[in-house]
Amino acid sequence: MKLKFITITTVFALIVTVLSWQGCKKDPKDPECTLPNATLSYNLNIKGIIDQQCLGCHVTGSGVVGAVGDFSTYEGIKPYLDNGKVLDRVVVTKDMPQSGGMSQAQRDSINCWIAAGSPK
Repeated sequence: MKLKFITITTVFALIVTVLSWQGCKKDPKDPECTLPNATLSYNLNIKGIIDQQCLGCHVTGSGVVGAVGDFSTYEGIKPYLDNGKVLDRVVVTKDMPQSGGMSQAQRDSINCWIAAGSPK
């Protein structure tokens, strides 16, 4: 009887362990940084990408219908970093910029910068 209880308990523990590992899978909407030794900051690495790729639409007075936010400053883009919109639109769905002119290397840099907490 004791052996049967131990066997059942062990099987149950294994099932719970396997199921808990399933819950640890990385969210596909949160891609990992693929740049080795990436230490990126807004001022040194990202501002140039944002200026080149985003300010045609995401700046006060652009007149572009549907464009939200003024990305000309760190403080202007920060809310969209915090709510996940930049990661989603630039890195995951890749539908920004609408011109499609952003290189994969630029997307990777933005992804790693966001993964590091978007340091200024």
